[in-house]
Amino acid sequence: MTRKSFLHWREKHSDGKNDFSPEVLLEGRILHNLELTSKILKHCAINDIFHYRLSSKLFPLITDTTLNLSIENFSNFNSIKVELKTIGEIAKKHGILLSIHPDQFNVLASKRSDVVQKTIMELNFHAKIMDMIGLPQSYAAPINIHPSVTIHKSTQEEKTDDEGLREIVDRFYEGFKQCDEGVRERLVVENEDKGCWNCANLFMYFHNYCGTKHSHFFPLTYDNLHDYCNPSSLQEENVTQEQNVRAFAGTWKKDVPVFHYSWGREDKFRSHADFAAENIPDYDMEITWECELKQKDYAIERLQNWKDEIKSVPKPKLKPKKQESPEVLKNLEPIDKQDAVYTAYNHVYGINM
Repeated sequence: MTRKSFLHWREKHSDGKNDFSPEVLLEGRILHNLELTSKILKHCAINDIFHYRLSSKLFPLITDTTLNLSIENFSNFNSIKVELKTIGEIAKKHGILLSIHPDQFNVLASKRSDVVQKTIMELNFHAKIMDMIGLPQSYAAPINIHPSVTIHKSTQEEKTDDEGLREIVDRFYEGFKQCDEGVRERLVVENEDKGCWNCANLFMYFHNYCGTKHSHFFPLTYDNLHDYCNPSSLQEENVTQEQNVRAFAGTWKKDVPVFHYSWGREDKFRSHADFAAENIPDYDMEITWECELKQKDYAIERLQNWKDEIKSVPKPKLKPKKQESPEVLKNLEPIDKQDAVYTAYNHVYGINM
């Protein structure tokens, strides 16, 4: 249900031409979404899929402040609570981990206070739903977002030198502090397919710099297609995908990292393809991979039954240009020298500990 259709139904209901209010229709849509989610989780269990990304659109329009909606005021709120609890019970019974990826319009580091407040409200709502499902307030049930600020339409003037990237992280952290605990205990940050937030910069600023200045080391979500489109280089040397995977995995500490795997279309390499042309590499470490492929469970089944002779999916012909990362190494304060894991991963990025 869109905002336009909701307002249309609200107008018809006010004229007495319709027996159903838009709120009743929206409640029905939400319950339908939750019931479908339970069915999807059962389908995942049958097909040996043990991670599922919850849709960020399970509750359409609820966070639209102009509509003044609240699920607590719905007549079927008790039914909604039951359905959310059922989702959690199914996931727990079958060992399915759940995550969520709010839309990219959520920008915690925006210079616009209205954008930041809207983002905080969105993230808090998603965290509340995860709590109602019964998910832990930890990175075992991550809320994944993009930094996004340098590609957001309202922030094209952002500086992307060392000082500018530090300012972005500082603003992001200020917004992060205002979020509910359920967000703060789950929020992870993903590398992007364009702009300044390639793997190297994300690691050095959102993990190392933020940890040094604000004592909070954000876990980082690795996306292989974004890394392909927006590669990292340091000291004129390319950083390999395996190095990035291992570096990012170390930021999750005791939790199993949740990373993204997909493939680019031959004609438009930044867009997700139906299937992958290569299987997920074996990095000899425990990683949960969310598959962002258009054919969804069919694509996952293909990966599960991968054979080397599968070569029917074309590789993207377009090669992105190598993008240099800004000079930042000399300005970064080293993090805990006693932590051998961090020492090893920082070495990947050329930071002398």
